Amino acid sequence: MRNLILTLFLLISNITFSQELYINAEPASLIPKGSKVLSLVNSNIFLNGVDGLDNSLGTATLFMPSLSYGISKRLMLRVSLQFSNNPFVDYSPNWRFNGFKFYSKQRILSSDRPKYHTRLSSFIKGSYHNDKFMKNNLDIDIQDSGLQFGLIGTQLVNKFAISITSGLGFYTKEDLNVFMNSFSLGYLVLPRKYKSYKQTNFNVYLEYKTNTILNNSFPDRYNKFSSTIAPGIQFILFSRSRLDFSYKLRKANSPDEFLVKLTYIIY
Repeated sequence: MRNLILTLFLLISNITFSQELYINAEPASLIPKGSKVLSLVNSNIFLNGVDGLDNSLGTATLFMPSLSYGISKRLMLRVSLQFSNNPFVDYSPNWRFNGFKFYSKQRILSSDRPKYHTRLSSFIKGSYHNDKFMKNNLDIDIQDSGLQFGLIGTQLVNKFAISITSGLGFYTKEDLNVFMNSFSLGYLVLPRKYKSYKQTNFNVYLEYKTNTILNNSFPDRYNKFSSTIAPGIQFILFSRSRLDFSYKLRKANSPDEFLVKLTYIIY
């Protein structure tokens, strides 16, 4: 009986949430109380050929393990560490600890109907990083230090999910205030019909992120408005493991980035 209940729970979870497990953004949904989620992220930032950077710098490689925990149905926490190479030096090995990040998400609103739900949550994010890889770009997730807070709204309809995140960021080392906005779309391609939680899910995503500097004066190397578009694909295995691939295309002569993420849920 217990196995049957667990199977039904996992199957319903797959049907309801798989489209909104975004790769580069957070959905408004929280992980269940008592659950733990382990993630391993590998990012490659392609510095070659970018204006203002030495063509010999090559690629910045970042490795980021993280652990999330559902404290209650209204609160979850995540702690992340970052290790990276130093692409600005020519000696080897050049790997080192580069920083950390914490993230908290709080549920505000939850409304459910079959294959349809609405979520609204708030979030707080803080980070500290030693190295700045993209000299003309602001990114609190992988290279800048600061604090960010805001709201996330997610809407799911059948196999399609849309999410909007808006927030304010305070970059301590740069002494800049930034308005951040992201727009994420997710669609469940396979399976067409659920029969078992062992089926592999295949999702496609398109995410768009913008930063707007609010300060009247700021360093010339930055643009007041910058944007990133990130298409991606995702495989969900046995309802508890995820394998994500995403490519971030940044404008304003900022480097592109290729990301691979492996996630495992511990119930």
